[in-house]
Amino acid sequence: MTPQLFGQLTFDGLSSGLVFIILACGLVIIASTCRMLFMAYGVFYTIGAYMCFYGMVWFHLPYFVSLIFGTVISALLAMISYVLIFQRLQKVPGSFLATLIASMGLSMVLTQGGLLVYGTSVRSIPTVIPGILHPWGLTIIADRLLMIGLSMLTVIVLFWVYEKTRFGRSMRAVSIFPEAASIMGINPNRIFMLSLGLGCALAGLAGGVLAPSYGMTPAMGNNVLWTVMLITMLGGIDSLVGAVVAGVIIGLMLAFGQFFIGGAIQIYIFLIIGVILYFKPVGLLGRGTQIEL
Repeated sequence: MTPQLFGQLTFDGLSSGLVFIILACGLVIIASTCRMLFMAYGVFYTIGAYMCFYGMVWFHLPYFVSLIFGTVISALLAMISYVLIFQRLQKVPGSFLATLIASMGLSMVLTQGGLLVYGTSVRSIPTVIPGILHPWGLTIIADRLLMIGLSMLTVIVLFWVYEKTRFGRSMRAVSIFPEAASIMGINPNRIFMLSLGLGCALAGLAGGVLAPSYGMTPAMGNNVLWTVMLITMLGGIDSLVGAVVAGVIIGLMLAFGQFFIGGAIQIYIFLIIGVILYFKPVGLLGRGTQIEL
């Protein structure tokens, strides 16, 4: 393998892996704080991408403003869904199964509703930063640099919010012991709602970030959901650091694997993750937070 090929595959793996990190972090926040497996997560990735597209087409907004528009719409829809559906279901016996089924139903409703809005056509956002760079013999599309930059900035801001702000401390407290957090003056329902909104905002942001480079299809959310779930399982369903590590690993494995062995790399990734989880069920950096049935 030449240094140029190694560098090219590494760049491609990091560019996609960093976006997977955003998605995995959002799913970790929902799973660890809200204590539910949110199967509608991929739909919010699709919504964010299409709302970013329509922000540019309908309202003639600049890309970055449209990206914020798509992110906010995803967050608002998630918080409304929590108030109307999940807030009540979390209080009933067997809440895990109830919220799981409800999230699957929400996914179907939003998917079909989305088809009525944006149809079945494949769409794409115009190139944000045109041009191709060739440093050290590599081929780097300028849009991919933007994607990497936005992803890194998002992860840095997310970790700052989670570790340094009152909201982040409240999320951590609720994820560990909701009853004790309530005694300390924290409203668990409010934190659940905001956490679901934040997680889905990250999904919508990732959709808008990827759209200029990869385009949009109505099924894009379902396609990415299973990869993101594998990443969160590998890193640990309750670990943001684990999501970052696993996202980089999976991104690099996909880039190198698809080049050398083609689509079969997905089977090998699944087998490798299965072996790791057999010996370490909580993931590489998971703490073992229980999501009760």
